[in-house]
Amino acid sequence: MKIINLGLQDYIQTWDAMKAFTQARDIDTEDELWVVEHPSVFTQGISGKDEHVLTNSEIPIVRTDRGGQITYHG
Repeated sequence: MKIINLGLQDYIQTWDAMKAFTQARDIDTEDELWVVEHPSVFTQGISGKDEHVLTNSEIPIVRTDRGGQITYHG
């Protein structure tokens, strides 16, 4: 397994890169573990509703295709 230390990265850019890596890989592609930190962000899964966000905040909310509701990363 290849371990990659990405440091502090934008959530959306990292998520897009992860999706691109996943789409491009084949049976011979080595697994990768990405060690990454993001600036504060909320992710809203497919079960999340706008009313689940309790306060207005400077922290961005990113809608994702994962299960679940609202998750804070920071």
